[in-house]
Amino acid sequence: MLGWRRHRFVLQLYFHIKSGLTNSRRMAGSSTDLKTQMFAVEPNSYSLSPFYFRTYNCGPQAPSMTPNDWPMLAQGRLSFSVCITKGHRVKTARLHKSLGQQLSQQLPGSEILRLISYRPNDLHGSLEKGFFIVPPLCCLDAQRRLCDILGEYRQDIQLCSYSEGEEPGIWQYLWEVNGEAKEVARSPVLRVDGPMSSPFVDSIKGSAVFYSLEDACSILKESSAFIPEAQKVLASVEQHRVLERGPSPIIVIEGLDATGKSTLTESLKTHLEAELLKSPPDSISHWRTIFDSEPSLIKRAYYAVGNYIGATEIAKKSKTSPVIVDRFWHSTAAYAIATEMGGGIHNLPDHHHDVYRWPEDLLRPDLVILLTVCDEERIRRIRKRGLQETKEEKELEANSMFRQKVEEVYKRMEDPSCVIIDASPSMEMVLQEALSVIKKKCDI
Repeated sequence: MLGWRRHRFVLQLYFHIKSGLTNSRRMAGSSTDLKTQMFAVEPNSYSLSPFYFRTYNCGPQAPSMTPNDWPMLAQGRLSFSVCITKGHRVKTARLHKSLGQQLSQQLPGSEILRLISYRPNDLHGSLEKGFFIVPPLCCLDAQRRLCDILGEYRQDIQLCSYSEGEEPGIWQYLWEVNGEAKEVARSPVLRVDGPMSSPFVDSIKGSAVFYSLEDACSILKESSAFIPEAQKVLASVEQHRVLERGPSPIIVIEGLDATGKSTLTESLKTHLEAELLKSPPDSISHWRTIFDSEPSLIKRAYYAVGNYIGATEIAKKSKTSPVIVDRFWHSTAAYAIATEMGGGIHNLPDHHHDVYRWPEDLLRPDLVILLTVCDEERIRRIRKRGLQETKEEKELEANSMFRQKVEEVYKRMEDPSCVIIDASPSMEMVLQEALSVIKKKCDI
């Protein structure tokens, strides 16, 4: 048996807090499943694109790999991955968030990256999310800290540790921990090319961006056992059945925070004698802070359902006057896609990818205007306003790359696509340009 503290070896820990018999049976099943598993690590300081690897269990001798092939293992580093095995979506998402917070707190200085584990022939049926952890060289007790963290959970947890083995190459050891660590199996690990379709992109649909009311509501139904307000949001859906829209135009104003959306929407309301609505709608917006504190799966479902609730009011108002909407589905999707896709703009889904499509069952606006300003002007406006920002708005201010990704996703949206207006000039000039676009596109 290899010692738990030997840093040269690659470990794989499957930790299941139940009876020893249940544990050993599940361990045996897990070792079999891992033969076909692929692992993908989000872009990071070591790799500008997703990093893919798999275990090598049979066939010709595996090509020997070195830390040069695995930049995370340079200078004798020991890296880890933690996966949460597939279960109920909401419970798994909440565990994922809690575990991520503990990893950040208990392993300071470590790079905590998002990781996906999946079988190539069954992405959605096998996909498991987790973290890839690169501790600093000075953190010699990372293994012990990880065990301490995992001991707090009553869920199926998979922990992997990667380094050079006694034999050439990078090795993976499968471990069972039941009081003490015990080796179960070992395998070399290979870095491989990524698939044509990124699993990070494919995993967005139905977990970060929702394309039907039914899908989003199903998440809130699962959440209602933990979040009473989820049931109240669902009740609001029942009270807002979709109506046939009226003949008046529906115009959505989108843009990053502090691009002048509020000023422009108020001005358009006056000039067009229009109704002004916001997303999420007033009927559920007072629960926004509650859902903002939840995992992305639940938070995104709340905002998606909010779009459908708001659509009912939009349709009703369009029977008597034009409707101006301050943010709608494009905003919900843009922030989600930019957040889920790590790295730079080059890692976003390709142009014309179906993640950019409008949901078939959601009221479609006649025009979407995207306001843009340069970073310096936008930040100046935020600081001048002195208003409380959301977590994502704070990230926008601090992270130039994230701002660029959100804006680029907006620009890639289709059917309807966004008409871009530079909002850097005076608000009177921006208003006149917006009115000109509306007259041309909406014939009013």
